[in-house]
Amino acid sequence: MFKEIHFQEITSTHLYAIEHINEYVGSYVFLTADHQTAGIGRKGDAWVATGENLLGTFIFPLPTKDGANLAQLLAFSTIKLLEKLALEPSFKWPNDILLSHKKVAGVMADIKESTAIISIGINVNMAKKELDKIDIPATSLQEELRHPILLPSLKKDLLTQFTKDLSLFQTSGFEPFFVPLATKLAFIGKLAKVGKIEGNIKGLNRDGRLILQTSSSTNLVADNSLSIIE
Repeated sequence: MFKEIHFQEITSTHLYAIEHINEYVGSYVFLTADHQTAGIGRKGDAWVATGENLLGTFIFPLPTKDGANLAQLLAFSTIKLLEKLALEPSFKWPNDILLSHKKVAGVMADIKESTAIISIGINVNMAKKELDKIDIPATSLQEELRHPILLPSLKKDLLTQFTKDLSLFQTSGFEPFFVPLATKLAFIGKLAKVGKIEGNIKGLNRDGRLILQTSSSTNLVADNSLSIIE
C-alpha cells in the first residue's frame, strides 16, 4: 500500500510532508530518514534524534470517519510492534509510548488537503548518555532489551503493522482499537492536569478523549498536553 521514500538527512519528515503535500494528494507514502536536523514533536518542541532511530511520516488519503484518532491508531500499531519484541509498552495520552515509565516513542498528526500526515519517532539504538540529555525521562529499545536492534527490520515490521491496522480503520473506524488501546493507558488513578482541568485519570473514552475526574465533575478532555502531578 505504501511507497517508501528515504532520505539520508532532512530537516523533518513531517515538515517536508506538509511543505510538499500537493505532490502526495491521493497517494500512500512513507517518508523515512536516517537523520533529522530540525525534528519536531507534537507540541512543536525539538525532537532529539541522535544515533539510529526510526523516524518516519505516513501520508495517505484522510479516512471518512474518526480522523481525529489517526495518531492514536499509529500509537496502537507501535504498541503492537513493541509487544512482538517481548516488551510491555504503555500509552501516555494523547500520543506517547512508554517503556519502564519512560518515553520511547511519540506520534503527531496533521491534516492538509484532505490528506493525513502522521509521524512517528522511536528511540531505537540511542545510548544512555544520549538519553540523559533529553529533558524528560526517556529510554530506547536498545536500553530496554540490552542489545542493538536492526533498524531496517523494525521499520519493515512497523510498516506491515500500520498497513494492516489502517485497512481495518478505513472500514471500521476507531472502534476496533479502542479497548486494546484503553487497556494500555498509563497513569490511571493518578492526579493530572490537562489544560486548566486538574483531576484523576479514570480512563479512555470511546472517542479517544481522556476521562478526567475532578471533585465535582467527570470531564472528557481533547488533545492537549498532559502533566502528571502525582
